[in-house]
Amino acid sequence: MATPPSEYAISRTPHFQELRMASGSDNLQGSFHLLFTQQYAEIDALINVLCEKRDDLVRKIERMEKLVEEGESFCVFHDCGDVGLEFMKESLETDKKLLGALTGLLDVACEGRKEKRRHVSRSE
Repeated sequence: MATPPSEYAISRTPHFQELRMASGSDNLQGSFHLLFTQQYAEIDALINVLCEKRDDLVRKIERMEKLVEEGESFCVFHDCGDVGLEFMKESLETDKKLLGALTGLLDVACEGRKEKRRHVSRSE
């Protein structure tokens, strides 16, 4: 078993002391458990927000694809139709890139949540 830290060592660890006070425990394992539990909750909340944003973006892309499809049948016959249709296609491509990036971020966040779940279970 490790020896308890000296007063000098405690004074050199202000962040751990803050964590210890927040956890209400002198037990280092309890402090780690609090930290990992908080991190897990933060990542879980982030995933929920990202999922909502992803779902909104998917719906937006689907609507834009339908607009482009419809627009291709009649926009070419209007003065500003071609330009508007090209802008819609550009916007659609940008939204698809954003969806790809958002999906990648979600993948990373899910990996992080799995990691934090492992940390929480190990610190219990």
